[in-house]
Amino acid sequence: VILDLQMPGMDGLEVLARIKRRQPDIQVVLLTGHATVEKGVEAMKHGALEFLEKPVDLSTLSEVIHKAKAEKMILLEQDTEERIREILNGKSW
Repeated sequence: VILDLQMPGMDGLEVLARIKRRQPDIQVVLLTGHATVEKGVEAMKHGALEFLEKPVDLSTLSEVIHKAKAEKMILLEQDTEERIREILNGKSW
């Protein structure tokens, strides 16, 4: 998910926090034209993968998207391995 920090109606940090509460494994990138160290730290504490300042270089954004995809794949593999272990341990062979 790619979010802007400043959106009408709800701040991007609040959206990030809500997304992470519902689906902690979702990869979120925050973009902003008004970056501060405090906002960046807060974004990372809420679970943002990256906090990028606009205008963002497209190659940088593309790299971040590839990183997010790779991290999501690792999480899916770990989840699958855990499910397989649970199934195998639950069987009386």
